[in-house]
Amino acid sequence: MPSPIRETYAIPHKAILPVVARAIQQLDEIFLSYSGPSGVGLVREIYKQWIQAGKTGPSALRRYVYALRAQLASSDDQRQFNEEAEYLLLQLRSGFVN
Repeated sequence: MPSPIRETYAIPHKAILPVVARAIQQLDEIFLSYSGPSGVGLVREIYKQWIQAGKTGPSALRRYVYALRAQLASSDDQRQFNEEAEYLLLQLRSGFVN
């Protein structure tokens, strides 16, 4: 089921693999759990920039994580977000992203 936040700003892009799209949705949801609803605009802009950079494969997800993390004001939030995001990326590499 698509993320409700993704539906509001999805940029269609055929080069995004389904597993990468699911990982982005999950990363967005993790980020918003730290930033709150005010972070939706940030997620939109970061996603747009990520797409425009033209690197949308699984290996480019770490760049997406770094961009999201940099938007969090608290170093504790940054650390915790990074831990959750890295765990998700580990699952992706292992083939366990749902």
